[in-house]
Amino acid sequence: MVIRIASVVLSLAGILALILGLFFWFGTGLNLVSMHMLLGLLAVGALWVIGIAQALSRGGSWMLAAVALIVGAITAGLGMIQSSLLVGDLHWVIQIIHLALGISTIGLGHVGAARYRKGMAT
Repeated sequence: MVIRIASVVLSLAGILALILGLFFWFGTGLNLVSMHMLLGLLAVGALWVIGIAQALSRGGSWMLAAVALIVGAITAGLGMIQSSLLVGDLHWVIQIIHLALGISTIGLGHVGAARYRKGMAT
């Protein structure tokens, strides 16, 4: 049940954070940065719950859990400091990296949830 809830939280928070991030990229909704950060942290927290829970389950992977913890930490860390990185014409590079990490967070969480469900089915 915990994995199911974490998976829903990951999906909702991740998609909403991505949408808000795209708004920021196009220069709208800049007053919602705190909401974007909260949603991103919720998505990372859900990824960590899924990563650890699937590792503790039958057939789970500790490697997947480690990658989930690392990717989550990098995503959150970069998100919190990205406004001060490569300020100017090259800031788009940081934005692309953060976008890729955000998408990876969602995907990795769903891979972990699927692995958990597969382990529980056998």
